[in-house]
Amino acid sequence: MAQRFSLAIPLFIREWNSLAPGKTAESLNISESGVYFEMNAPPRKGAMVEIRIRMPEIITGAATVEWRCVGKVMGVQPANSLHEAMGVRVRFDYYEVMEIHAPAPKPSLSG
Repeated sequence: MAQRFSLAIPLFIREWNSLAPGKTAESLNISESGVYFEMNAPPRKGAMVEIRIRMPEIITGAATVEWRCVGKVMGVQPANSLHEAMGVRVRFDYYEVMEIHAPAPKPSLSG
């Protein structure tokens, strides 16, 4: 089981293969295998979603990179009132690294 981190990271979310505009949210906790966040109008349980996220070094062990994740909504926690956001659990089924910020190469010494 992947280690979860309680980190608030901006997310861009849209239903998989949807033409509808995406929505933004912020993670409450995240791991390499999934994310939990809250939103007012979440996707339904069982829906496939695409999430873009800048995954921090604390999770990947490498420089911050943008991931494009595709996953399944595993659960939607109802809000306690009409004014509260609903909790959403997404399990990542696939992800790809969109950007890699590699360190600059070190100059070689020739002599």
